[in-house]
Amino acid sequence: MTRRLALLLLLAAPLAAGAQDASVVPDDAPDWLSMGDAIAAAQAEGKLLLVYGYAPWCGFCVRFDREVFTDDAVQAYLAEHFAPVRLNLDSEAVVPFFDVSVSEAELGQAMQIAGTPTSVFVAADGEMITKFPGYSDPETFGLVLRYVREEAYETATFEDFLEARRSVSQ
Repeated sequence: MTRRLALLLLLAAPLAAGAQDASVVPDDAPDWLSMGDAIAAAQAEGKLLLVYGYAPWCGFCVRFDREVFTDDAVQAYLAEHFAPVRLNLDSEAVVPFFDVSVSEAELGQAMQIAGTPTSVFVAADGEMITKFPGYSDPETFGLVLRYVREEAYETATFEDFLEARRSVSQ
């Protein structure tokens, strides 16, 4: 019994450590804004909102924070075209979202975020543009940002957008 308990504790330790690390934002991450400041910046500067839905226990969220949001090209494009905000999908903290105040968890539900991480793109008037669930590498996420900013979603799927980009670069 003791041996079995020790084995379970050894197996669970990395999971617990990962869960603790998930809520830590790297020092070289983007300048995340509060929801109110992000909305104000989007409206004043003609930017789009990037609402990054995450959970403190999410391993892929940690990876996204460490590998994607710290990428220089991603950060430069974000800073120029987006007002980025983090949305903790487990949080009951109340945030202003245009004309309402709701908990972060309720806002995530209203945005129909079903998994983490999920990037939701919102226009400066509060209209949801599109969302991208899951992890992607920095290069692909940079293309996601361009797809949204260039309004390519109005005429093409993301897959078609990628294919067109690949055919031009060859």
